[in-house]
Order: sequence, then structure tokens, then C-alpha cells
Amino acid sequence: MAISWKKKFKPQVILDSVEKVRTVSPDGGTTFSGFEIYETLPALQSMLDFPSSASDLDKSLLVWRAISSVSVKLTQDSFLVAINKAFIALTATSLQSYEILTSISLAPDGLPLTGKVCGSAWRLLNADFPHKFIGRQSAIADANIPEDTTSKSYTKVIVSVKAKSSYQAMTKALRAIDIQRGVWCLIGNVRMESFGTEWEPINVVRLGGVHTVHLSNGTPAPSPVWFEPGYVTAQPFRPANVQVFKKNCAFVLRRILASRYSERLCEALLRFVRALDERDQNHALIKLWGALEELTCPDSANYELLTRRCSYCFKDTHYHRQMLEHLREYRNQAVHAGNSGTSDKTHCYQLQYYFFQLFFFHLRNVKVFSSLDEANQFLDLPVDKESLLFRRRIVEKAIRFV
Repeated sequence: MAISWKKKFKPQVILDSVEKVRTVSPDGGTTFSGFEIYETLPALQSMLDFPSSASDLDKSLLVWRAISSVSVKLTQDSFLVAINKAFIALTATSLQSYEILTSISLAPDGLPLTGKVCGSAWRLLNADFPHKFIGRQSAIADANIPEDTTSKSYTKVIVSVKAKSSYQAMTKALRAIDIQRGVWCLIGNVRMESFGTEWEPINVVRLGGVHTVHLSNGTPAPSPVWFEPGYVTAQPFRPANVQVFKKNCAFVLRRILASRYSERLCEALLRFVRALDERDQNHALIKLWGALEELTCPDSANYELLTRRCSYCFKDTHYHRQMLEHLREYRNQAVHAGNSGTSDKTHCYQLQYYFFQLFFFHLRNVKVFSSLDEANQFLDLPVDKESLLFRRRIVEKAIRFV
């Protein structure tokens, strides 16, 4: 599929503004005057409909290359031709090996030191990064970002990926390690706390403050440094019972891979772990609600479906339905009124509990349902036995009739 314009926008208005500050030289070079160009590029990116094959690409780079390469008048059509040409060129680039260096708040004692998620291999180190990555510190220093505040007690991690650019390599690596962190946090996170710091993120396994991307020989790749603007130091997580923790994590990963809608489960897990990385519990609550939506109503923000389908997983359905309605109301206040209070973290723990139960419902039934839609049809069934028996009689009559 090609890149196209979203129908609800009028991109020519923005392109006309860019055209006023754009100068094309006789040799085809393009220059821009003023700072307006930096406002218009994100707007143009939002107006574009990208195919799924562009999910890991630097879309802002594609927009910049298109704007810079159009030598004729900048119109909706000429821009689309240019950006699709840049897209084809970038996707035609051959894959190469990259290594992403980061760290996590996890004590590796007794745990597997290697793993593979979404085609990317990760390994935990019991020491510092190998000598071939000696250019990492100078790359961080040259990046002019807030200083590397990653705790020295964090475990170093190397993620190996194959990608077409350093940007794609970093996004693939972070997705892989975040899904793995999602498994660790799903099993290891505290379910509730009586005392704690309101701004302390709930996740026990969190990323370090800085990540770097390197070529396979250790040399920093182009644009090598990424950092976490909301980084908060955590104490390295040590499972109380390593063997049980390891067994449960292996079960989760095995079941996800066995599911016929594993991509949906991974996306929900990704949203879960990134939500609970937040130090602002108000933001965490909103994001975590989105993780529940990913499992219950991924194609529409339907609160009725979410509360009904999630509460179906419990024996006391009516009680949990009311608790979810309460959380929905609280979430809406957080979104629309910007309300925040001291109970935000408690509500995040409650939502984490519901996500955990719903996620494990899907894991336990990987051999039952062929799709997420089919699982949700099951969760839409009546909760009382009489209604189910009545429905069975009607279905049996329909079968005989047909």
C-alpha cells in the first residue's frame, strides 16, 4: 500500500505555507527560511495515512525528504509522489545487523540471561558492556541531552536486531525488550501497596535513562542516542522465589506464542507495561485503560463493552461490573476535567488487577478461541445459566431448521 492523505484534512493549506518559505536552487537543492517549517512538518505527518509496513520507520524523516526533494510547485499530488518515492527507497534498503545497548532494573541472578521476542534477541550482562562499544559514552556526551542518570546497579542489556535503519533498529529493540519487561512486570509487580510514593512508577522492571544503537562492530550508528525523559531510578527487582517467577514468566511467553492472536496480546502487553512506567499516575491510569480497550474493544472506545467483557471473567460479575464502572467514571474525569488526586495510584493498581485477570483469561484459552473477536463473543454471553440454556435451545432449533 502507498502513503496517502487522510480525507478529513486539507493539506494544501499547510503545503502553501511551506511553499512561501521554500527556495529551490537550479541544482535541485532546497532551503527554508524562518522557523515555520518546524511547525508544519509534524502537522503534515499527522495528515498522512501510512501503511502498516511503515510502522517502524522514521515518518518525520520521510516527510522531510519529501519536502526537500520536490523541485516543482509543492502540491498535494507532488508531495505524495515524493514521499512514496522516499518510502520505496527506504523499504528497498537491505537489512543490516544492529545492537542496542540499554539497561533494566532487574537482578539477573537465577534468571535466563538470553531470550528472543518478536524476532529480536536480548541478553543480560553480569558486567559492563563489551569493549567494542567504547564509543557509547562519547556518543552520549556529544548528544547534548540530560546527563546519563541510569543507576549503576541496573543490569546492562544488549538487544540484537536486523533493520533497515538505526531508527527502525531502535524501535524494534525497544518493542522487544518492553514486551519482555511486560511479562516480568505482569508476574512481578506488586498488586497493591499500603504505603508508597505517589510519583513512584508501579513497574518493578524499568528501563534505564539512555539507550544507544550501534553497528555490529560496535561503532555508534547514525542518531545513536535515545533517552527516557521521565526516567525514575528503581531498585533492582529480585523475585522472592526465582524458580516460581521463572516458571510463571515462561508460561506467559509460551502461551502468547501459542495464541492465534498473539499480535493482539503483545500489543496489549506493550501498552500495559508502558502505562505503568509513568510516574504521573493520572497519565498511567489513562494509558492502562487503553490497554484494557486493546483486549476488549480494539476497534472502538466502547466503555459498555469493556466493562461487560472484563467483568465476565469473574464469578461475582455484578460486583466487578460496578467496580469497573467506577473506574471508568474516574478515568473520564481524569481525561476531560484533568482531575487528579491522591487515589490515582490506588486506581492504577485496581486497573492492573483487571488487566491481569483478563490477560490470563486469554492465556488459559489459547486453544479455545481462534481470534480476539471470537473470545469477545464468548465474553458477551449471558452470565446466568437459565439464559444460556435458553440460548442453547434456540440455537439447536435453528440448526434443525437450517
